[in-house]
Amino acid sequence: MATVKQAIGEIDVVAFTEPIAKFESTGTWPAGTEGTVVMDYGEAKMVEIVGEQGETLDMPTVPVEKLKLVKKYS
Repeated sequence: MATVKQAIGEIDVVAFTEPIAKFESTGTWPAGTEGTVVMDYGEAKMVEIVGEQGETLDMPTVPVEKLKLVKKYS
């Protein structure tokens, strides 16, 4: 039976499959970092990374091939 890959949409939780450059500062987010898709640009998604207190830490735009779906909400 073939595996069907679900499309990633807004409000879905995703994880990075490789290190991703930080948008707001220098450095990278490591592979496995989780965030929520807040904007869907088709082949790229803006992902909100949130801190322990619920504050936004960063919002990089990431190509869909560098994302793995963790939880589907859309």
